[in-house]
Amino acid sequence: MLDEILTAHGGLERWQSATALTAHATFGGLIRSRMPGNRMADVTVRVEMAEQRAVFSDFPTTGRRAVFDRGSVRIESDAGDVLESRENPRALFTGVSGLRRNLRWDALDATYFAGYAWWNYLTTPLLLTRDDVELVEGEPWRDGSETWRRLHAHFPAELHTHSPHQTFYVNPSGFIRRHDYTAQPVGRWARAAHYMAAHRVFGGLVFPTYRRVYPRGPRGQALPAPTLVALDIERVDVETR
Repeated sequence: MLDEILTAHGGLERWQSATALTAHATFGGLIRSRMPGNRMADVTVRVEMAEQRAVFSDFPTTGRRAVFDRGSVRIESDAGDVLESRENPRALFTGVSGLRRNLRWDALDATYFAGYAWWNYLTTPLLLTRDDVELVEGEPWRDGSETWRRLHAHFPAELHTHSPHQTFYVNPSGFIRRHDYTAQPVGRWARAAHYMAAHRVFGGLVFPTYRRVYPRGPRGQALPAPTLVALDIERVDVETR
């Protein structure tokens, strides 16, 4: 099943030859209200394939950049001067320090959440080939007129991602059309159904350019509202060896 997914998205060899990806996109949805500054309305993010690193240009304001670097985060000037930084930011989303984060995030909170999320989104399906990711095929799922296969993934604790257990839904063409997870930094209640469509080819790789995230009900059905995240990708620049 993973072989079919990789083939549909450009092939394993092409994915393995990529060293970095830069996405240009617009961002909306309810979660954007927690963002500070310009709230990432327009996103330019470069992710490295070999390690969990993402850099956002012009966030939280023009002339700044936000860096997610293997779990730590920092805000830099365009010249590379570190203006503020934070180690282990994920721990601050829970407990007493998490109370404020239920309503609003500072720039470092936003950098952590957006950084690992974009890294995961853009590197999939290559992400699923890691030796420390466990995959099990699940029961099929009926969505409208299509039957989607399901691939359950268990991610290691050291990987920054939404939650340890996630599910990918694959249509008959091999495209990933839905991705279920719990966005734990938002809250353990934040069960999400992330829909993907409008797959396009950039640099020989296939990416879904239309992404919408909705709450997921107790029976796995996506709820019609609110739209938690709305991502529209204009293009992806692919760097290769």
